[in-house]
This record gives sequence, C-alpha cells and structure tokens, in this order.
Amino acid sequence: MNKGSRAFATALVSTMLAVTALAGCGSSNDKEHSANSNAAANGAAANGNAGANGNAGANDNAAANDAAANDAGASGTTDAAKLSGKVVFWSMWSNTEPQAKVIDEAVADFEAANPDVDVEVKYNGRDINKLIKPALESGETIDVFEQDPGSALSNLKDHVLKLDDLLAQQGIGSDGKTVKDSIIPSLLGWVKSLAVPAGLDEGYYAIPQQPYAVLFFYNKALFQKVGITAVPATWEEFLADCELLKQAGIEPITFDDAYRDLFIGGYFGSAMGSDWTDGLVKDTTGELWKDPIVSQFANDMKLLEEKGYFSKKIAGNKYPAGQQDLALGKTAMYLNGTWLPNEIAATAGPDFQWGSFQFPDVSNGNGKGGRQGLSFGAQGLLINKNSKNVPAAFELLKYLVGKKAQEGMASQAVAIPATVDSTWPAPLEEAKVAFQNAKSNMPWGFGIDNGGDFSTGTVIPVFMELATGKLAPDAYVTKMAAEAKKFYAGK
Repeated sequence: MNKGSRAFATALVSTMLAVTALAGCGSSNDKEHSANSNAAANGAAANGNAGANGNAGANDNAAANDAAANDAGASGTTDAAKLSGKVVFWSMWSNTEPQAKVIDEAVADFEAANPDVDVEVKYNGRDINKLIKPALESGETIDVFEQDPGSALSNLKDHVLKLDDLLAQQGIGSDGKTVKDSIIPSLLGWVKSLAVPAGLDEGYYAIPQQPYAVLFFYNKALFQKVGITAVPATWEEFLADCELLKQAGIEPITFDDAYRDLFIGGYFGSAMGSDWTDGLVKDTTGELWKDPIVSQFANDMKLLEEKGYFSKKIAGNKYPAGQQDLALGKTAMYLNGTWLPNEIAATAGPDFQWGSFQFPDVSNGNGKGGRQGLSFGAQGLLINKNSKNVPAAFELLKYLVGKKAQEGMASQAVAIPATVDSTWPAPLEEAKVAFQNAKSNMPWGFGIDNGGDFSTGTVIPVFMELATGKLAPDAYVTKMAAEAKKFYAGK
C-alpha cells in the first residue's frame, strides 16, 4: 500500500455499531488495498453520457433493472434455473493476491450452481481507482465492481444501483438468513448512512466486505517479557507500559510517514471525539488550537519523545519501515489498520503473537471521545445501474459475500469476515473487544485529515517537529494557531 492510494480519507458518517463485532479489512486492506476514488475522480472520464446507447437507452435500461430488482426482492429469492447470460466483475485485487483465490472459488461455486451464466473477472488491482469511472462513463460492460463505498457513492453515484429490495433475498450459506441479515449490522448501517450525504436517496447501494478498523497492534511476546498482563485502557496505563518496555531495552512505539496522521488523530479523537477534531483542522481563526487539550497533547508528545518511548527512527521512517520493525520484534506497538497482520505476515512469520487494542482513553476530554468511538470502514461490492443482467449480477454478489467466501477471506487473507457468526482470524481475535466497546463510527484519521491541504501540509509536518524534539510544547501551540489563521486567510 502507499499513502496516495488511501481511500479512508472519505468522511464516514457517524453510525451506531450493532450487537455483533465489526470487521477489519485485508486491504481492504492496506491503504493501497482501500479503493481511493480520488484518482478516479481526476481520471480522463468520458463525456458523462450513458455511453453508446445514449441517455434514453440508459434510462430505459436502468428502469428495467429497478423493476427486476423489485420483482426479485418481493419474492425474497431468485430462481437460479432462469439465470443466464454473462456477468462482468471488476475486482480491486490482482490475480496474485490471496483475495483473488477466494474470489475464484466463489465464482466457480456460482457457475456450478448457475451453468447458463458465464462470469468474467477482471483483476485490476489498485488501478481500478483510476479506471472504473472512465469505464463506467464510456458505457463499458461492467456488472459488478469493488470500491470504497464512501468514494463510490460520492464519485460514481450516477452508476450505482439501489439494492434495498435485493437484500431481502436469501443469502448463500447463511442458515436461512437474508443477505441483509447475514451481514454485520454495523457495516450495513454505515453503508446506508453514506447515501444521503452523497446526494442519493436513502438506502443501500453497496454490500460491505473486506472491513477494517484502526487499532494499536502489539507484539504479545514483548509485552509478556516485561510483565504486561493486560492491554492499556487509559493514557496513564499506556505510559506505564511504555516505561516497562523502555526499561527492558525495547522501543515502545513506532510509525512511518504513511501513518503519522493516526497518532495525532488518535489522541484528539480519544480525548474529544472526531467531530471536535474535524472542527480543529477546519478552524479558520486558529483559536481552537489554543484549547487546553492541544497544550496537553503537545506536552504528552514531548514526554514520549523525552522518555524515548518513540522509536528513534520515526523522523526518517518511510513506509513500510515502521511496520517492518514491529514484525521483526524491534518495536512493540504500531497504530495501524486490521490489514496489518496479513500485510507483514511474510516478515513476522507464523509464530508472531499478535495483539490489538484501541487508542487508550485520554483524560480531560469532553466526554465524546474514548473507546466508544472506533475508526472503521470497509470495501464494498456494487452493481452498475446500467447492467443488462442485474439478477445474475446480484446472485454472483451473494456468493462473494456468502459465508464460505467470507470465511475464506479470513483463513486465506487474514481478513475479518463481513458475515455474522463467522470465525475471525486468530491474529485479529482481540480486535473483537474494540468492536464491542465502540458505539459510533469515526472517520479515517479520527478527523485529523479532514483539513485537506492544511492537514497534510501543516498539521502532520509540525507534529513531527514536536515528536522529534525540534519544537517545544508552548511553541507548538503558538505555531499551530498562527499557521491555521494564515492558511485560511482569504479562503
């Protein structure tokens, strides 16, 4: 993954986490693995018309598809014996990745059950982010495609089919549950919450899969070595654990240039919640940077630096240097996404003892942060509104999000399954605790990235001055207040 391919910067609307644990991606499942529609939005899109058939033809086709969706949804099932034709699926994976193997198996099962349907899978890799919008706008035949739902609904809203009625169909391998009831409720609630802000009617336009969450990942063996028997729940406990690790000659915390935002946002999000953090980076006056919590943050970061709790390499760490140090046992903790164990499995090896926990509770906050909020999201499967074979396309989608395929993602790609009552991969087992604690969704970066160029060009670089001892806490507060006012002047 690389920083430029991040799709998580999409602002995720707050939603309540339901009974079951949410899930973290296998790229979704790194930043590369997350589908970033920013590149697609800048791509050389075609003229935006419906393609070779013209607007009228496209509208007629969309209406026919809506009718087909309503008919299938009303009965709650699809007669597989009547399915025929071809389904074209554009995947965000490359054919060498473990996710592709799971997809191939699901496609084979689908074709065996639907012998009159031929499926063509195009493995685009992360290039799908640049290719999907121009392809859809030019009228290329695409029935099902993978994208980050937030980005897709914002940038491809004229091409996505509403799935509400289709979700009433029975799922594949779901013990009689409908497709809707077989997916973790919090994921579906999140996807639904994205529709109206994107300018669509309320409803479901994607089925979430390859979900992810942001957590501290740690080396259990190193924790055990220094006598840490429980993960830290508070900032004070976190500091105490850092000291134990430091005294044993172990670097407690690392990160690299691709994930510096998470540490800043994690602290402010834990103290004040993501809405406050969003307001901080968008404050045109700079006055919010003078809030006492910012001074507390600056002093805490200075403490981490002075005590040697930060890795000495953080100033120059280029992705993936930080996470490799975690895998090699050189550092104990790394704040990242739930795709991490899969991403560095080759370096960490099969005997690495994975653990995870949420960003610890920061004191003196406003009561809107803490572990009640969790930064999570997912990739999604979407159907082209202009597909000529919606019934078969949705039937294929059911296999892709069926229990067998989702548990295949867990076992083969170390991804958290999107289906309820499914077994999570062992390296992510502790992530369940975070999902059980959380009640609301926070965006990627806990809101710290929502300032756009101000976040990337000022917030993160000045944080690095603080974290590496080049800037004193008081000077940090003064500089950030001044830089915010300067940046937003005249905007």
